[in-house]
Formats: sequence, C-alpha cells, structure tokens
Amino acid sequence: MLSFVLAVDPVLALGGQIAAIVICVFTLILILISLALHLVLAFATTWIREKAELVKAPRPKLENVNKATEAALEGTEPTRINNSAVRAVSELPARVQAADHKVDQVSERAIAALIEVRARTVQAQTVIKAFVAPRSTRPEPVLPKYKEDGLEFKSPGYRKLMEEQAPEIPVAPETGDGYAQAVAAERLRDAPAR
Repeated sequence: MLSFVLAVDPVLALGGQIAAIVICVFTLILILISLALHLVLAFATTWIREKAELVKAPRPKLENVNKATEAALEGTEPTRINNSAVRAVSELPARVQAADHKVDQVSERAIAALIEVRARTVQAQTVIKAFVAPRSTRPEPVLPKYKEDGLEFKSPGYRKLMEEQAPEIPVAPETGDGYAQAVAAERLRDAPAR
C-alpha cells in the first residue's frame, strides 16, 4: 500500500501546484478588474463633481435675475445690472404684463364697439319695419296651444275644478249698494267684459 501512495504522490503534488497557479491567476485577474473598476468610478465621481460645480455657478446670477424680476413686477425699476442679457430677462415679465393689459383694454373696446354696432343695426331695422310695415312690429297675441288629448280650458275636468275651488267674488250691484251680492265661478264665465 505504501508503494501506491508513493506512486500517486508525485501526481498529486503536480496537480496541487497546477491548482495553486490557476488560483493565483484568477486572483490576479480579479484584482486587476477590481482596480480598473475603482479607477473608472474615481474618474466618474470627479467628472460628476465638476459638473455639479458648473450647475452651482450660475445660481447667484439667477437669484439676482429673480429679485430684479420681482421688483419689475411690483412696478419699481430693476436694480442696475451690468449684464445686459440679465437686465433684459428681468424686464421681460413687466413688459409682458403691460402688453397683456393693453390687449385686454383694446379687446374690451372692440367688444363694446361690436355690441353698439349690433344694437344700432337692430334699432335701424326695427325703425324701418315700423315705417314700411307697421303691422309687422306689433307683437302677436299669444294663443294657448291645445292638444286633443291633454287638459284643455274647455275640458270638463278643468271646468269642474274651477267650479269647486274658485272662491266667490263679490260684485257691486248696478244699484250702487256696495258689495251686496257674490258671483260664483260659473256666472263669471258667461259675464260680458267691461
């Protein structure tokens, strides 16, 4: 048995050395990949930091523009700004507001003029109709429209309701004694108009 272990021992030793070399190569590759990843991340963070500083750089100028814009909207003249572009931007909202106000005024005048023109046109048409065809300007009497199957003034149900619920109305007699007699609803229907 001992001879077998001695014969396997050089093969086992050689396999162990090969495994150690493979592990060292994989570890070296892992370290190189890790180092490359750290370098890329370091460069990326410095690049992002530089861009963040660029974003922060115009902030004071923007605050000045905001303050000047608010002052212009309140009606005061914007503070003297050296940069003409910033001054123009700060004056823009006040100019837009003034233009909007002028547009509102002009549109209100135009609407008032259109209403006046329409009213005068209708007035002129009515006057011309009154002179040319006087009967066409009279309002037509509104006659109730009756339905064949609906409630009508001549229907027995309406007449019965009026007779039951109509109060008696006192009428002055022809002799002049005051309100001596009362007239029922059925008598009012047949009474002549005065």
